[in-house]
Amino acid sequence: MKKSDKEKAIRDNFTQLYSDFHSAIYKFCLARLNGDSAAAEDAMQNAFIVLYKKMQGEKEIEFPRAFLYRTADKMVLKAQSENSKHRKHNISLDDSDEAAVDEQEKVYNELDYSLLIARISKGLNEDETELLRLKYIYGLTIDETAAQLGISKPAAAKRLQRLREKIKENYEKGVCENDA
Repeated sequence: MKKSDKEKAIRDNFTQLYSDFHSAIYKFCLARLNGDSAAAEDAMQNAFIVLYKKMQGEKEIEFPRAFLYRTADKMVLKAQSENSKHRKHNISLDDSDEAAVDEQEKVYNELDYSLLIARISKGLNEDETELLRLKYIYGLTIDETAAQLGISKPAAAKRLQRLREKIKENYEKGVCENDA
């Protein structure tokens, strides 16, 4: 294959991946960055830049979706670290009203989802919670979940089966119920 044909194939593949996953990766970053849309956009774009550079290398990326989530997660952690260093402690009175309305809207939108996740996660250990996040929140396939966790596909499938059984058992025992 000619170099120009290879470059075109890489661009076409990248364009398809961007089209397929940019919205999901942006939402993932947005949720992890507590609604900071500018930082989420930057993290998402940086994840795709890393993907494109990796695609130009010799080794093919077997699970691009999992790669994107893993890379986006790293970009989010980097953004959170930078934000904590440069966080402003003072805001103007004009900006405070807008910030309060935005924060209230964000809380209302995430309240039900956060409560549900908290209830389901109750009684799960850290590894089980990570597996729950990867498979059911991020929507990764078994293959992508296994790759993300660094385990085999059968091991991931077995852990998912045990996780579902544990969640069902916890629900039946009332562990997932309201504390109220």
